[in-house]
Amino acid sequence: MARRDAESIISKLRQMSEEGLSSVMGELMANQRMRKGLGHAGERLMANKQAFDRNVETVLDFVNIPSKRDIRELKSRLDTLSSQLVNLSMKIDRMLAAGEMPAPREVQPASSEAKPAPGPRPLPRRRKGRGNSD
Repeated sequence: MARRDAESIISKLRQMSEEGLSSVMGELMANQRMRKGLGHAGERLMANKQAFDRNVETVLDFVNIPSKRDIRELKSRLDTLSSQLVNLSMKIDRMLAAGEMPAPREVQPASSEAKPAPGPRPLPRRRKGRGNSD
C-alpha cells in the first residue's frame, strides 16, 4: 500500500514538474529579450567550442598525435585506395577470364653474389601544420 502511494506521489510530482517546466519555458520563449540572450549565448558557446577544438588540434599536432580530422582524412584516403584496389582486381579478373593476360614472366634465380646495400632512406614526410599556407 505504501509503495503504491509513493509511486502515485512521484507520478503526480513528475506531471507537475513537466507542466511547470513547459510553462516556464513558454514564458521565457515569449520574451523577446530572453530569446535574443539565449541565441547569443548559443553563438558564443559554439565559437568557444570551435576555438577550443582548434587549440586542442594545435597541441596534438605539436606532440605529433593525430587529431580526429587527421584520422578522418586518413580514413578517406584509405577508402579511396581500397576502392581503386577493388577496381584493379576486377579488371585483372576480367582480363584473366578473357585470356588477355600476357604469359607470366619467369622468375630469375637468386644469385649467390652479395646484393648491394640499399640506398639511404628518404626522410619521413612532415605533416602540414594547421593554419600554415603550405
